[in-house]
Amino acid sequence: MMSLLRTVDEGRPSDGVGHISWADNNSTAFARLVDLYLRPGMTVADPTFGKGVFWKEVDVEQFDLLATDLATDGVDARALPYEDESLDALVFDPPYRYVERRTVAGHTDEQYRLSESLRFEQRPGVDGVLDLYEQGIAEAARVVKLGGFVFIKCQDTAGDGKQYWIHLSVMEFCEKAGLTPVDLMVVVTASPPPTRWKVQRSLRKAHSYFVVARKGGFYPFGYKSVQRREPGEGE
Repeated sequence: MMSLLRTVDEGRPSDGVGHISWADNNSTAFARLVDLYLRPGMTVADPTFGKGVFWKEVDVEQFDLLATDLATDGVDARALPYEDESLDALVFDPPYRYVERRTVAGHTDEQYRLSESLRFEQRPGVDGVLDLYEQGIAEAARVVKLGGFVFIKCQDTAGDGKQYWIHLSVMEFCEKAGLTPVDLMVVVTASPPPTRWKVQRSLRKAHSYFVVARKGGFYPFGYKSVQRREPGEGE
């Protein structure tokens, strides 16, 4: 455990305050998280690699990157071929936008491969997406080392007159699996996904999230205080 502490917590940039909590695209957002939380030489799995969009601004040569995808490699993020506590970090980006087939062609079920990813052994619609998150996060918690990180991409949505706060559900699934949410990156786009609705009932979601969770929580893997506590504070 001590060697992992040194790998994760030492060697950080001296200023340590350069990264902000939002970006206007996934690759920039993810690169900031990688720079902040990961270190060269780490073993990182991305079982939802796809076309590698997240990694475009990252020097992947500095990591032992296990890049797979259900569609191309047959590796299911819910049943990973890795030993318990064998990875330093894992990236989980499931097809989180449930879109019905009658929606515009640019956002069909075929594009997001939701039927294949869920295999419809579970509940349909948003409930099926939540099942996918819960099972994938539980598996991530199994394969990540104590002190390791899991990066989870998600987006809130609305349907049938109901708001689904997916990022809150993701955090609950993390806590249930023994992962503590430690950070949140917001990705804001100028072009929100299309919708088939003709009458607007709620704000369209032009943002998504990276939830950063850590196995083992903050303590004893947190940072030392850099601000002197005044007498009587916190008592």
